[in-house]
Amino acid sequence: MAGGKETPRQKMISMMYLVLTALLALNVSVDILDAFAIVNDGLESSNASVDKKIKDYYTTFEQQYDKQPDKVGEYWSKAQEIRTKTDEIINYIETEIKVPLVEVTEGITLEEILNPKDTEAALLRNKEKTDASKNRRVSYEFNLKNISAKDKYDAPTNFMINENHGTELREKLEEYRQYIITTLQSSGIHNYSEKVGLRTDGDYYDANNNKLSWEQKNFYHVILAADIAILNKIIGEIQTTEFDAVSELFKRIGAADYKFNALEARVIPKSTYIMTGQEYEADIFIAAYDTTNKFDVKYAKGIKDFSKANANAVQKMSSKDGVVNLKFIPTGEGEQTYAGIIEMKDPETGEVVPYPFQSSYTVAPPSVTVAPTQMMIFYQGLKNPISVSAPGVSNDKIEVTITKGKIEKGSQPGLYMVEVPSNEKNTTITATAIMDGKKVVLGSYDFRIKRVPNPEAKIAGRSSGKVAKDELQASGGIIPDMGDFEFGDYQYNIISYTLATIVGGDYKTSGTIRGGRFNQEVNDMIRSAKHGQKLFFENIQAKGPDGVTRTLNPINIEIK
Repeated sequence: MAGGKETPRQKMISMMYLVLTALLALNVSVDILDAFAIVNDGLESSNASVDKKIKDYYTTFEQQYDKQPDKVGEYWSKAQEIRTKTDEIINYIETEIKVPLVEVTEGITLEEILNPKDTEAALLRNKEKTDASKNRRVSYEFNLKNISAKDKYDAPTNFMINENHGTELREKLEEYRQYIITTLQSSGIHNYSEKVGLRTDGDYYDANNNKLSWEQKNFYHVILAADIAILNKIIGEIQTTEFDAVSELFKRIGAADYKFNALEARVIPKSTYIMTGQEYEADIFIAAYDTTNKFDVKYAKGIKDFSKANANAVQKMSSKDGVVNLKFIPTGEGEQTYAGIIEMKDPETGEVVPYPFQSSYTVAPPSVTVAPTQMMIFYQGLKNPISVSAPGVSNDKIEVTITKGKIEKGSQPGLYMVEVPSNEKNTTITATAIMDGKKVVLGSYDFRIKRVPNPEAKIAGRSSGKVAKDELQASGGIIPDMGDFEFGDYQYNIISYTLATIVGGDYKTSGTIRGGRFNQEVNDMIRSAKHGQKLFFENIQAKGPDGVTRTLNPINIEIK
């Protein structure tokens, strides 16, 4: 019987069942029958775990319905119908097939099964679960070790084949499977039939190549112990089908409109360090947004909390394509702050919801000093700025030379740009001036020559840690962050990377991604990632203005 998605545990149990069946066919000692108890216990344990998972999912579904009945009502109603249909077919298997099968084979009544005189020899492991008044879904968990007739096949064959209970079971499974497909189709979920297990329409043959029906293949000349295990396996497939179907309905809740379970305001400044007279620029947006849903931004400068803003100082801007481009020329120097709110309409209630934000930046005067600022280092491939001045000496009287490299005057008096060779480790800057007709050395400074450091590869401002899926997708790609590197305009470009993750114990990796942006393959891997799953961005290659390709740090992200 073909099933739907199985866990590794379920696959292992199914394999053990097949091996045991083969061993029985070879007339292996009846001691092997006890192994069927292990397989059956595993199946019942897996079914119980899936049943709890399903109940928790229904609880979450119902909570969403309580919050948004108009939106969720259609899908919640169908989910309840699926639950009822599933209860019906599982209860049918438990009460109309499994129990009578044990009764006729063991020669015992239901009353004797439910109320054994010898509790140590009880056939049922958990009597509480059999009470339909306490649980809508009945579950008979048989202890196969205590069933003496577990190796009998005549009575089970007569019950399942000659009395047509196997045929009736097949028809009910086919009816249930078609019901699931039709229900999902009515909610706009098409092409789902291939994903649904519970197939009974395969071609089945015996050892002599005689064609068999599904019920003959599964229950003809099959011992009681194997019959019970098969029935529990079928129940597990039904539960898996139920869970997958309800999951598809749950996904439809937010498929037709704008709705996020978490929204967060984001501010991305073009730079947090600017010179006096320069224009400050930043992008303000919702991390996950709908470009058709416009919003307003209100902000005020000089504050860290918008609730304390002076009404007269508040400025308002409207979004375009989901973004507000904020620009203004700061006044003053040093650390500056601003704060504001994003006002967006909730698509369900129509109410305007505020999302606060705040940011800071630094305004510095346009000056460059020699040693303290640059830490006595010149970088290869860059025009390194230095400022040279001497008290009482005009800038046009000062001459600056370098022992290794090239130096030229900058755009301002006293400013020089230094370029150094890549094959040297140090150089010396010397300043001289003509004073009283003589050439006087004003001073010499030794500088180390170093290669520009590698940038740190980051996504959403992080190189590791936990990141929400929507924030990760909104980031758009890998950014080569130079950190506090003195030359803010020195930029690297990401030229390639790979993405790897672990799914179900298997290591999955993308091909080589060109550029630093997320392509469709990467977005799909992020979108399908589960809570707690780790994503490994590796083999990150970047190239700077010097044309040299460098391998950057890997980024390890955990989905929260």
